[in-house]
Amino acid sequence: MRLRRVVEAVPVVAALATALLAAGCTTDGGVRVSPTVGVSAGAATPEVSLTPIDPGPPPVVTVPPPVAGEVARVVVSKQGSGKAFRNVPGVPVAEGRTYTVEVACAAGRATEGSSYAVYDAAPGTWGHGEPLYSRPFACDGAVQRTVHLGLPSGRVQIDVRGLPADAVTAYALIRPE
Repeated sequence: MRLRRVVEAVPVVAALATALLAAGCTTDGGVRVSPTVGVSAGAATPEVSLTPIDPGPPPVVTVPPPVAGEVARVVVSKQGSGKAFRNVPGVPVAEGRTYTVEVACAAGRATEGSSYAVYDAAPGTWGHGEPLYSRPFACDGAVQRTVHLGLPSGRVQIDVRGLPADAVTAYALIRPE
């Protein structure tokens, strides 16, 4: 008889505990604590697939032809298991003129984390020091532009960094506005 009362009381106690938790409990500091919900033994666990989804072919990025007054460009292409970088110097930056940086990248999967950097390209300075200007971009096939960029007069070069391993094409260039 006593066992029957205990078994009948379990649902009542569980319902009371759930109601108290749903009403919200507070700690000594007055912070509201959310109730914890248990999972019954009969609940099904959803299946999870770790099979990657084929994103399809990478987007096509077309490198634009050079224009008069172009200051610098870098073109990156897939070469075997690595990448080939081709830096193309242009004319020196004209004092008082503003420029546009155009950059695009295509990879098997769209990613964040790439960036371009503009460096001083005076003799003996390439690869030394901090960039004059740097900005992140997405490797997703879209052309991105930074406009009204003022640069110091003289020669500069542009470089890309942090390209994903599966990048097939990327470019960055600096043109007059």
